[in-house]
Amino acid sequence: MATIEAQDRDEIVDEFVAKLAAVTRAKEAARGPAIEGLQRIVGAIRGNPGTGQVRRLVAFLGGLYNGPRFPFDLTDLRSLDAELADACLDVLRYDHFGQAEVHTWGVTDGDELNGWLESYGLYYAAQRRRIAGELYRDRYGEDGHPDEGCGG
Repeated sequence: MATIEAQDRDEIVDEFVAKLAAVTRAKEAARGPAIEGLQRIVGAIRGNPGTGQVRRLVAFLGGLYNGPRFPFDLTDLRSLDAELADACLDVLRYDHFGQAEVHTWGVTDGDELNGWLESYGLYYAAQRRRIAGELYRDRYGEDGHPDEGCGG
């Protein structure tokens, strides 16, 4: 087993500490714009219920909240006003650090978010995908259809 010389070990530790400090600075820099972005998103959802933009914003928040259950198509960001698309990107930039779930940032809460997901039919769509997956597995087993993955 190779040993690390004291000088090499110190360099490795210094490099790690520098990278950790850089990540901490990036996270701190991203937090303010993310909170402001989430405030814009939540304000749009509360102020314009029923619009196509709002449905996309709710889907975006659902994807952050539980991506496997509420998948979000990133191309939907293209149909948002520039200010709202930028707000989504600011939120996503901070969310990537994984500090806390988006509904705990102090702008909205889990009850309100779940209400929006239900109102816009996203719970129903998630349930439909789950049931379809179960039926598919019942029919074809865990390995899937014999032709699955054979396309060109």
